[in-house]
Amino acid sequence: MNAPSVPFLDIGATYVECKSALDDAYQRVMASGWYIVGNECNSFEEQWAAYCDAAHCVGVGNGLDALVLILRAMDIGPGDEVIVPSSTYIASWLAVTEVGATPVPVEPDPRTANLDPSRIEAAITARTKAIMAVHLYGQAANMDAIVRLARQFGIRVIEDAAQAHGARIGDRRVGAIGDAAGWSFYPGKNLGAFGERSRQEVCKCASGGGFLGG
Repeated sequence: MNAPSVPFLDIGATYVECKSALDDAYQRVMASGWYIVGNECNSFEEQWAAYCDAAHCVGVGNGLDALVLILRAMDIGPGDEVIVPSSTYIASWLAVTEVGATPVPVEPDPRTANLDPSRIEAAITARTKAIMAVHLYGQAANMDAIVRLARQFGIRVIEDAAQAHGARIGDRRVGAIGDAAGWSFYPGKNLGAFGERSRQEVCKCASGGGFLGG
């Protein structure tokens, strides 16, 4: 007797559920002849920024690009250190090494798998320029404690929110709590788009600065 097969990830079910709206959007885009940036991209940026209660949203190619651009906008590079969770997707670390900075790993809270604020201070040095908090598995990191510590030491807070669309801390959505955030809309993410290169991944600045993403 064969055991029933349970799909690991049934992306097709999302299409069936939203078929009418998705087909309308597809036909609208195809009829416009405008497939890169343009009105559809502008509309997405405006709506996503409003949804996150952020100042700005800018579409870029993918979530790694979003994080790299945040770091560059903060003038973080060679000789600088960025505190990152030891448990995260590799893009969090790759963004730091891409700009020439050094990732400094900090162990997670075993209850949440997110960055443990109680371990961060011991990792801060004179070269620390930012803390990158990653919200894993739809669970928000302890941003109140992380931001409080960062402000104490005068360093920036970056949110890698690629796995936390819509997650909240009280009445605040993640991504609008730190100085900037990167998002991902890869098909397998919590909120995914369709297509390998349509992974519209977003990066944002919550408090009046630029909001980067794609």
